[in-house]
Amino acid sequence: MSRAFLSPSRCGEGTTTSPLRRALDGADPEAVRDLSLAGIVEIRGDVAAVVAGAGEELVTLSPRRAFLFTGDDPADVAARVRAAGVRAYDATGALAGIAIASEQVVRRLTDLDLDLIPTAGPFARVTALFRREDGWIHVHVAQELGHYVAEAVLDTLAGLDTSGDLPPDLTPPQR
Repeated sequence: MSRAFLSPSRCGEGTTTSPLRRALDGADPEAVRDLSLAGIVEIRGDVAAVVAGAGEELVTLSPRRAFLFTGDDPADVAARVRAAGVRAYDATGALAGIAIASEQVVRRLTDLDLDLIPTAGPFARVTALFRREDGWIHVHVAQELGHYVAEAVLDTLAGLDTSGDLPPDLTPPQR
C-alpha cells in the first residue's frame, strides 16, 4: 500500500506552509531558521536493517525506532526504507523543526548533555529530537507544539540580548 499521498512533498507547489511561519516572521535568520519542511522519515522495526543514503542522517532512538533526516523526497525515501523490511512513513508534516545558532539558548531550554546529540529529550518542557549540522543545533518537536517552542526560543534569545538596552517596559525605576 502506498502512503505517498500523505507526504507534503506530494502537495502542489505553494500549498504547504510551515507551522512556524508566523512565529518566526521577522526573526533574525542568523540566529534561528525554520526547518519544518525538511524531509523526515519515521522508522519502526529493525533499525539495524536501515542504511542511510548519502546526505542522510539516521537518528536512532531505540533498536526499533528511528528518524531518518533527508534532503531527498521523503515519500521516495520511505519507500526505499520499507524495502529493508521495516515500517517507514514520511513524518515531515508531523514535526516542526527549528535550527538554533546559539548553544547558550539551547542550554537555557534543556538540561540534556549537548555532547550526546543526536538524541531525544526535553526542550522547553516538551519532547524533542536534537541534531547538529554546520554548527547549528536542530530541534524537532511535534508540529502542534512548534509555535510554542519557537516563541520560547525567541524569548530566550531576547533575554540573552547583550546590547545593554532594556525595552521601555523593563527599564528599572528611577529613585
